[in-house]
Amino acid sequence: MNPITILVTLLILSILVVSHEFGHFIAARKVGVFVEEFAIGMGPKLFSRQGKETLFSIRLFPIGGFCKMRGEEPELDEDGNYLPADPDKTIDERSFEAKTKGQKLLILVAGSAMNIIFAWFCLLVLAILVGNTNPLDILRLAFINTANFAGIIFQSFAMLFSGQAGLNDVAGPIGMVSMVDTFLNNGFVSLLAFTALISVNLGVINMMPLPALDGGRVLIILIEMITRKKFSPEIEGRINFVGFVLLMGLAVVIAFNDIMRLSA
Repeated sequence: MNPITILVTLLILSILVVSHEFGHFIAARKVGVFVEEFAIGMGPKLFSRQGKETLFSIRLFPIGGFCKMRGEEPELDEDGNYLPADPDKTIDERSFEAKTKGQKLLILVAGSAMNIIFAWFCLLVLAILVGNTNPLDILRLAFINTANFAGIIFQSFAMLFSGQAGLNDVAGPIGMVSMVDTFLNNGFVSLLAFTALISVNLGVINMMPLPALDGGRVLIILIEMITRKKFSPEIEGRINFVGFVLLMGLAVVIAFNDIMRLSA
């Protein structure tokens, strides 16, 4: 596979993940949550700069990024066991845990919302590049195409759940390299449209009510609001861990299918 194609694929994935995390960052700052670090990339730090509050860093591996908020994760002891909440301990008012359920929902949804906004911006640029000069037509086309992309993704999920499509029809990051190669050869406009589609896809998937995804955390908060009972950090952690393991298993299956398709 062309090294340039691989680099472009990594760049697209990184931009989309960083956009997602930037949505969390903006919403967290808006409601007063202390963001400890905003990172571009993963792994060891290559460069970091301390802002007024947040540490901004660039890390070695260009595979996304993260937004680390104070109090977002439960505390663990040295053996990795969950520490019970101390009723006498004052919760930091700037921690994620201290915020209202509505504020938490805003933070969680903001990541996917930013992916949709980024896709809309890509399609806005696309409408300009293809020759539209009327500003109203440009805005309208960008909104319509963003909605159409979301419809395509929901239709794809419906086909998966109904059995009209299988995991063999699903592509992961490895399979995405092959698709990027095709769109890259077709020109920048084609690649930009594909980037917008993937951005909408990321936004939609992250809102699915599955453990370890933002949508799963949203579901837990909604259940708490309805039942007026709070999940213990240990139970929530275990739910997310099981969800993470299942998602990793699915990722392995999809990666295997991608490799088999590329080697065929």
